[in-house]
Amino acid sequence: MYRIETTDPITGITLEHLINMPFVIQNDKDDSLVIYFESEHNRDLYLENPDGHQLEHYRRTQ
Repeated sequence: MYRIETTDPITGITLEHLINMPFVIQNDKDDSLVIYFESEHNRDLYLENPDGHQLEHYRRTQ
């Protein structure tokens, strides 16, 4: 199973067009999350500190 987050966690802007947009795939056992970003710069900022940027729509359940 996979989930898609289309709101850039750096800017909070929801992306409507995902083609050629930078992204990160985070895997957690049987669940994967694809996070899209407005720019490679935003993706790099997120990768420096993923826990410091809240995702708008994706919530981890325990």
